[in-house]
This record gives sequence, C-alpha cells and structure tokens, in this order.
Amino acid sequence: MNTKIFIDDKGTFEVQVLTTWKYSLEEENGVCVHTFSEYEVWKPDAFQISIQKSNEDIKKKFDSMESIEINGIKCLVLPEGGFEGFRVKCWMIFIDDEAIMFTLTHSIKPDEDMEPKPLEEKLDEARQAIGSFKLIKPEHSEPRLNSYRFDMFLQGVAATAYMVNKAVENHAFIEATCLFASQIDGLLRIGIILQKQIANKNRVIEKEWIYQGLSDRKKSEKDIYKEAKELGILDDTTFDKLYNLLYNDRNRVIHRFIISEITLAEIENIAYEYYQMQQKITSIVHDIETKQIELGVGMTIDTSNETVEKNNINLVSPTDFIRGKIGKQNYFEKKD
Repeated sequence: MNTKIFIDDKGTFEVQVLTTWKYSLEEENGVCVHTFSEYEVWKPDAFQISIQKSNEDIKKKFDSMESIEINGIKCLVLPEGGFEGFRVKCWMIFIDDEAIMFTLTHSIKPDEDMEPKPLEEKLDEARQAIGSFKLIKPEHSEPRLNSYRFDMFLQGVAATAYMVNKAVENHAFIEATCLFASQIDGLLRIGIILQKQIANKNRVIEKEWIYQGLSDRKKSEKDIYKEAKELGILDDTTFDKLYNLLYNDRNRVIHRFIISEITLAEIENIAYEYYQMQQKITSIVHDIETKQIELGVGMTIDTSNETVEKNNINLVSPTDFIRGKIGKQNYFEKKD
C-alpha cells in the first residue's frame, strides 16, 4: 500500500493517505470537508475528514456507541448512512476539544472489472488513514507546513527527472524541453534559498520560492532569473543564455510548431541545449550547497542538538518518494 503524508493548506492536521488519492476542499454548513478520492472518474468512492469544536455534552452523546481501537486511539463507529447506490460508513475520534469525523462513501455494487478492489481493502485503507491522523498544534503549524511544502517541492524536482527520461526515450522533445525548463526553474529556486541563507546566516526556507497557492502572487521565470542574477548565482552570460532559451527557442517550440518551419528534429537540438543548461545550473547549485557546508550555515549543516533533515537536491531516479507526485501508479508499469 503506497502512501503519502498530506497536510492541509492551513496546517491544521496531518494524515497519511494513498498516493493515488487526489484532494479537494469544500465547505458544508460552515464546516470544512476535506475529500480524498481516486483520479479515475469510474472510481467514485470518497474518504472525507471534517473537524468541529467539541465539548463534554457532545462526547457524552456519542460515548455509548460502539468503539474500536485504531493505532491506540479510541474510535467511535457511527451508524451507517447512504443514498442511491452508495453506503456511507462513519467514524469519530476526539482529540482535545476537537471532534474529528471520518467517512467512507463507497458504491454498493461496483463494476468489478473497472474497480476490482474489495470493500474490506477499502476499509483497511480508511482505517490506516484514521490511525495516522494528527492534529497540529498552532505553534507548530507554520514550520511543519513549510517543511511539508519543501518536501513536496523536492518531490516535484525528482518527478521531473523520471518524466524527462521517458520523454527523451519516446522522442517527445517538446515535453522534454518543457521539463528541462521546469528543472532549471526548480534548481534556481533552491539556489536562491541556499544563497539567502548564506547571506542571512540562517536556515529559513521562504515559502514564496517553494510553493504557490491559488491566491499567492506568481513568481515568473523572469522573476527567478533576475533574483538569481542579483544574488550572484547567475553571471551575465548564463543569464542572457537563459533569456534566449526562454523567449526565443522555447516560445518557438510551444507556440509556433504548427505555424512555422520548425521541426521535431530542430526541437531535439533545443531540448539538448536546455539539458546542457540544466547540467550547468545543477553544478552551480551544488557549489552553493558546498559553500554552505564550508561556512557552517544554512539548511545543509548538521548539529548534535537537533535532528536536521538531509535534503538531496540532486535529480534522482524514480522511487516511492515521488509516487505521490505522479498520482496514477500505472505510469510506473512497463508496457509490452
């Protein structure tokens, strides 16, 4: 069972869910409902989490209900519900002054050819998620959320390595060009973080460089290149080359393949130029990481008084680490 850690956007809770589950958020009667479901539309089952304030009266109301123990936590089993074609199984746990409800909505008569997973396996998945659930204390919310987002960022960098290899194998050079550009973007963001930590003599990972929510201000590639140049990460020659690749070559690849003379063979050469630039930026970022180690500052250092996560910024081969970023696991399967 391949799982991943999920933390909601407000840093309220942490839960371990399947790597094949996508997330959505809705509000019902003033309560936020966090929904996890499969990517395939023919798999309509859903696992949901909702959190409400609790008190002793509410606890007494539910205290007489059947309970089970999941991962050392008393979990109340609520009466089942349902609607046309579906059943809803419900559980509740109490943590401090919060009441957390979990529901699993599943089809009564699923198409076994389309969805062969038995109900008991779905229940095991739901119980595993419930057993992993943790509320995050408000004072720990921001650092935990920032660490989580940085992990997701590194997953994205690693996932592009897997995807670009597949793109090159399949002669999908338009895709490879876009992926190399994304890798350069990600590597420069890491370089900016490392360089700022050296300048400020701290280990702060600024959110604006690793995460962009729906309402967050956009950081364009132009912004990233300029910031990297101002920090001394990029020299004038490399900076100008990146601009030329971005605004001339890549625009031709993406926007003018149909309406100009450009060919896939020419795009292969552009993809190779991007690859060379990605290798150069990787080397630059590695040098900044080495400088941090030499100076004893930033997130690369280790101390004897605390646990420091070792974040490998190199592009890696596909492992369980990136499965959550891929989503559909059949992308890993070899086809004859």
